[in-house]
Amino acid sequence: MKSNYTLVVIVFFFVFGCTNGAPVDSEEFEQLQNTVSLLQRKLDHHVSMNRPVAFTAGLTKTITNMGTKQQIVFDSVFTNVGNGYNTLNGHFTAPFSGVYAFFVVITNTPTHSCSVQLLRNGYFIGHVLAHTKAKSTKDGNYLTSTLAVTVKLQRGDHVWVQNEYAFSAVEQLDGYNWSMFSGHLIGGAY
Repeated sequence: MKSNYTLVVIVFFFVFGCTNGAPVDSEEFEQLQNTVSLLQRKLDHHVSMNRPVAFTAGLTKTITNMGTKQQIVFDSVFTNVGNGYNTLNGHFTAPFSGVYAFFVVITNTPTHSCSVQLLRNGYFIGHVLAHTKAKSTKDGNYLTSTLAVTVKLQRGDHVWVQNEYAFSAVEQLDGYNWSMFSGHLIGGAY
């Protein structure tokens, strides 16, 4: 929050220093808006380069009978630098604008498939499937699949994992930290 106050003070002095207290016309106002926007991007970049953002969370309990579009809450947090990951809803909220890398690792249970998607503010980023054709537990294996994506986020964007759809009659996501959600800031955006 301190950086936002600093930006307001800088803009305040810029406006009154450049206009000598006179009213600002629409062209000057647009220039000021562009300057503020540029300063905010530079500040975000500077802050993001000096404050790392990274999280890794695992799923402790197997989810059976996963519903269509069910959001997955990875409840075991290993790392949450920057406090962007929320264990109550499973969402990552970008503290800074920039380019982020995300990884989703899913493991199904024998005889059941699992399909999940990664979403940004409700829009598709990617999906991953762990699928088995086994008809019985003795013939089935645990399968693990991974999704890796990079995406440009704005400050405040939300990213989460949810079940994609019923790929099999009953989808199951294995727990015991065999299924994980992870992400980190690569660099601030200009």
